[in-house]
Amino acid sequence: MRDVTHRSLDGTRVRLRGPHELGRPVTSVARIADGGRLHEISAGTRSDARAWAEDIGVERFDQEFRVQGGRLRVGRATAGDPETRVSDPVLAAVWEGRRHAVFTHLYHGRPSDAVAFFSTLRLTEHDDGMTVRPHGRATRPDPAELVKEVPELGLLEITALNGRTRRRLPPWRGARVAGGELFQDTVEGQGPYFLLATRSLLVTVLPEEDRVREVPGRLATLAVETVRT
Repeated sequence: MRDVTHRSLDGTRVRLRGPHELGRPVTSVARIADGGRLHEISAGTRSDARAWAEDIGVERFDQEFRVQGGRLRVGRATAGDPETRVSDPVLAAVWEGRRHAVFTHLYHGRPSDAVAFFSTLRLTEHDDGMTVRPHGRATRPDPAELVKEVPELGLLEITALNGRTRRRLPPWRGARVAGGELFQDTVEGQGPYFLLATRSLLVTVLPEEDRVREVPGRLATLAVETVRT
């Protein structure tokens, strides 16, 4: 039996326990509404942030600022749509702490826009991850998510179960398993997926195509629970 605990951007700590390979990295994702715009931010290790920047085409960071006890690094890339052949300049912004980082991108952004956006967030680094608290005019309209790949299960997206996220559940009853209530549904053109609802969490599981039939049995042995801080 293995177990691991992760911290989400909104401060929720989640423990996963079961006979599974749980050692893969985790990323937390949250949406921040600020001045009529919706920004998606992510958190992971500093190496996760640098890999993300490389993936979106940032060749180097141009400028660096001291922000809330860490350093905010910005670099430029171009985001293109292969269908319309339209491209837009993107500013990648990465805040780095001792071990962890928070990162996002701003379309047509300037370095001053990145500094201004991060000034609307209260960043706190913990041993097991980052928490971000919006303040002033900025808000977080939804709970944050933890995103983690678990071999033989697929990609797990874990968020708090509340009135808003509960709407994702199908109208029918799910199967009772040790971890909670298990549902299966299908997205047209994308295939089946699973939802595991516990007392306080909602886990969306996007399975590997060749393991869909095995997933319900494997999920039945996975415990996902919140941990009091």
